[in-house]
Amino acid sequence: MLHSPIRKKWFSTIIAILMTAFLTILSAGILNLFVVENGMNHFLSDGISAYMSAEWALEYTLLKSSNHREGFSDSITDTDLESHILDNDSSTTKRTTISSMLRASDTSYTGSIATGGFEIIPLFYDTGAYIQGSAKNPNKGTSLLIKTHTFVVIQNGNVSWNIIGNDTDGKTYGISGTGSLMRSFGNTPSANIQEGFEKHMDADIMTAGTESITDFLSSHENNYLILSNISSDPIEYHIASSDGFALPVRSIIASSTVGKSKQNIEFSENRSRLFDMLKYSVFNK
Repeated sequence: MLHSPIRKKWFSTIIAILMTAFLTILSAGILNLFVVENGMNHFLSDGISAYMSAEWALEYTLLKSSNHREGFSDSITDTDLESHILDNDSSTTKRTTISSMLRASDTSYTGSIATGGFEIIPLFYDTGAYIQGSAKNPNKGTSLLIKTHTFVVIQNGNVSWNIIGNDTDGKTYGISGTGSLMRSFGNTPSANIQEGFEKHMDADIMTAGTESITDFLSSHENNYLILSNISSDPIEYHIASSDGFALPVRSIIASSTVGKSKQNIEFSENRSRLFDMLKYSVFNK
């Protein structure tokens, strides 16, 4: 049986088309795999760069905090000069944004204290000095302290409270008292307990009496409020002041975005543990 040359030609053409289509699909698949793999590599590289930048922002914020007093808060945005200074990675031409937020003071705070535990709240805070936008001067000697004049504490258990501070000569004084269940204390109109037991210790002389919280805060500096849980269960408390105060826990969120990759680093620290010795400076009846 003889085969037509035309049929052979069409068969060869079909085979050639199929092979071309197969090779095209295979090439497209390999190219797509290469593009995806290359994109993943760039994304991972951007992620590493973003993490390093966020870590730099965290370390820089901790440095600024160490140069200031309690309650120093700060916010670095991508429009601040400091953000561009932190972006010192010249190996990438991609858009990079670096920011951080340090929260260490407020006018209201709710915390909890374990049985037998304590919390120390500085009744002042350092506002620092702005150098541009929202960011503040990182150097020592640029602190500006705001004093807490009035406050109120509400708690759901029994606590003993102490306030210690320094006079103009640096000598330490303190007052103490107790707050019973559902009974607030402080020196605002909503506070129930206004006075505390007072001890002044100077060399071999010790005097005792009562003094109002208002008078004590106005006549002393570097005041610290110490709350001790003397109940059998953990308690929650809430402190508020229109003046503001330093938080017992400070938190930092450092962020960086490189390309499409973003990294956040969160840091928190219970500052009460740094003032652990203050709990032994308690003035009890």
